[in-house]
Amino acid sequence: MTIKFNSEFNFDTYFNEGVAFLSQHSWIFEQSNTKFVHNGILDRIPAEWIADLESASNDEFNKIPLGYLNESWSHSFRQFLNSCFGLYVNYELFSESKETRATLKGVGPKKMHEISNLTALIKDVCSQDKILLDFGSGLGYLSQNLNQKHHFKVLGIEGDEYRVRTSIQRQNQLFPNSISKVKFVQHFIETESFEFIKQTAETKLENIIDQNYAIIGLHACADLSIAAIKMFLAHEPVTKLVIMPCCYHKLKPENEECTAFSNIPLSDQLREALAQVPNFLGRPFLRLGCQQTAARWANLTEQEHTTHGKAMFERSLVEAILSQGENVTTNKTNRNSRDVLERFTVQREGQDRSWSDEHREKLKIWMEKYPQGSNLAEYLTCLQNCLQSLCENLILLDRMCYLKAESSKRDLTIRTDLVKLSNDHLSPRCFVIVAEKITNQ
Repeated sequence: MTIKFNSEFNFDTYFNEGVAFLSQHSWIFEQSNTKFVHNGILDRIPAEWIADLESASNDEFNKIPLGYLNESWSHSFRQFLNSCFGLYVNYELFSESKETRATLKGVGPKKMHEISNLTALIKDVCSQDKILLDFGSGLGYLSQNLNQKHHFKVLGIEGDEYRVRTSIQRQNQLFPNSISKVKFVQHFIETESFEFIKQTAETKLENIIDQNYAIIGLHACADLSIAAIKMFLAHEPVTKLVIMPCCYHKLKPENEECTAFSNIPLSDQLREALAQVPNFLGRPFLRLGCQQTAARWANLTEQEHTTHGKAMFERSLVEAILSQGENVTTNKTNRNSRDVLERFTVQREGQDRSWSDEHREKLKIWMEKYPQGSNLAEYLTCLQNCLQSLCENLILLDRMCYLKAESSKRDLTIRTDLVKLSNDHLSPRCFVIVAEKITNQ
């Protein structure tokens, strides 16, 4: 039975239970998937779990991360799955937009799905009298769609100068009527950026001085969504926030080992829960949080599982046989070679090298140790898929908890929600943080 996220959600309880469970099973995700062979992760999969997974049909295997278990499986595996499923969270599901998706030429189904649905959600949350600040506006697709569909004024803010130039060129060619209503500017957004953004909006969009703003964003990468949250809290004219976070693994680290990050945990509640267990908040944890969802896993064929497991195992194998100072890349020209090593290129000091007899001997030893390594690699992926939503829950709920606590400290009355756009099979990063300041007016 899943937990429902609503205004009564108990962050303390969830963080304590979730952190304890993830800490106990952190071996599943704490190493990069290129290093699981070398670090002995396959040896940590309990023998009875392997037997259970071997006995599963492809349909059962696909449904495990969606909450399926077979009562004939071992007690320890069923216990793991039941504990995991008990931490799944049910979020409000946004009804998929019925708007036509034929208006943006050259935009693929995934991107169009995201733009269409986020446009509809923003229209539901924001009124046209607000200036929309599009954080990480990219090539301007969302900004232009909001103006074309609903006549919003939008300031697109993007750190990449090339994307800003492309947005303006695209606007001049396809949307010349929007030039006075949609503007693009190059700027690396930080928490302290609001005054620059406000002055830019007043100049470029000819705003009145006491204009209110809504921060929006599609795929606000890494720390950008946190900057948006902090700006929403700190500045009175920013009255609404509708932002879709992504790329959690790109959060700014505080050390070279990437075991501590500036913007996780944000909330005192998650920080206190994490203080009770060994640290597992490394980059692999964050990367798992933004991997494919169970919805994408659910329809894989047996052959697709075999191919994926084989690719994962072989990539980790070649990583395990490297000597100090060496690294490996995929050899795209030999990707179909029967020789495992020929499908990869070994490098030292940036120069391609030949695979040596020593490399081949090490490879032989590892392959003899794991004759079913490809299957084990796919079993590990299945376990990771079971934990994926838990990792993403901690990341996103930490931000929601922080929003709630900080608004209280600042004497702000706000309404918040964490909304799931409808199709996470098409668009895995589909959560949107929504916040609105409530006034007595």
